[in-house]
Parts: sequence; structure tokens; C-alpha cells
Amino acid sequence: MEPTFEQKLNIFTECAEFIPGVVIVHELREKDFRTVYMSSRGLNQLGVSLEELSVMGPKYHDRFFNNEDMDDFMLKLRKLLQNKDPEETFTFFQQVKFKDRQEWVWHIGSIRIFHQAEDGSPSHLVTVSFPVDRMKHIENKAERLLKENMFFKENLNKYLGLGKRAKEVLRLVALGKSSADIAKELHISIDTVHTHRKNIKKKLNISTSFEFTEYARAYDLI
Repeated sequence: MEPTFEQKLNIFTECAEFIPGVVIVHELREKDFRTVYMSSRGLNQLGVSLEELSVMGPKYHDRFFNNEDMDDFMLKLRKLLQNKDPEETFTFFQQVKFKDRQEWVWHIGSIRIFHQAEDGSPSHLVTVSFPVDRMKHIENKAERLLKENMFFKENLNKYLGLGKRAKEVLRLVALGKSSADIAKELHISIDTVHTHRKNIKKKLNISTSFEFTEYARAYDLI
């Protein structure tokens, strides 16, 4: 017989305090969620009690987390819930605001289904999160990934306005090719390359080689 949620949580919390990270269990409700457990490490870092978190509901995300990159997280979460597979997990980076620090603290977390209702639908989720601010190279990479993802979403419509040939020219400019090299590689005239470059700059509102490279990297051209 499957244990009830309460039985499972009681067993789990006896060990969760020994995990070298923050452990959180959320109850999924019809339109939002409620925090039903957070290990003392996390409560101390946020400077709140479990009762306060429970009352906040989903609003605690707005208070303690940087939600600029929530779109990708929510897409993965919806897929996790739809699949209803208790063995499935996904990992994510997230910025958290501690009670005694002004700057965001990067964390890497992993989430999975903790408990399911009788019909198999997920009723609770468990997340384990670890700060990465003491591993500066990881923190810097996470910061860069967030900025690149924001750039991707903010400029996607402009990028999609480019034709196939323009994207090829964009890629080659980003690689440092001269107009003569591009003309030779694409079997077009130098004047045509110049026209493409001019149109690309106009459509993307860019002017420098760095900006060409920024677009090429964001959309996996190089």
C-alpha cells in the first residue's frame, strides 16, 4: 500500500536536514502552490518561518526570486507535470535574495514529483537547491546564460525577419570574414554582400562586428 503524503513527508523530513542544500516541498493547488516544507537552512537564509511561506503561497517567488527567466522554467515544469513520471527531473539555475545580502545569489536546483494523487496526477513537488556563488566560474556562466536567453527572446522577431542568405552573411561576418571572402564563399558579388550587410544592420538595428557576433551566438549560427 502506497504511503500517504503525510507519512512520506514525515519520513523525508527526518533526512532532509542532513542534505547539504535547501530542500523544499510544494503542494500543487488548482491555480497556484503552497510551501509545505523547507529545510531550516533555507528558512534561515530567507529570514522567514514556514508558516509565513505557507501564507505567501506563490507570492514568495516574487519576493525572494529573480523571475526574469521564469518562462523556460515554467515550460519544463508543465512538461514534468504532464508526463506524471516520478522518476523524471529537470535542473535549472535560479537567483535568490538572502535576508542579509543585497545582491542575488545564484543557485542550481533540481526538481521532481514528490507525491501523486490516486489518479496519478502530481500533488506535490520536491526541489533541492545549492548555492554556486562560491564557484565564481559557475556563477559567471549562469549570469551569461541568463543574459543570452533574455537576448534570444527579446530579439527573436527581428532575427526571424532575416532571409536565409542574410543569415549566412550574418554568420560569416561574425566569424570575421571580409566582404570579399564572403562573396567568394557564397558565390555572389561583393556589392550583393554589402547590400546584405546594410539590410542586416537596418533590420537588427546594429552597427558593430560585436553585435553581429552577439546575434550569431544567440541563434546558434556559430
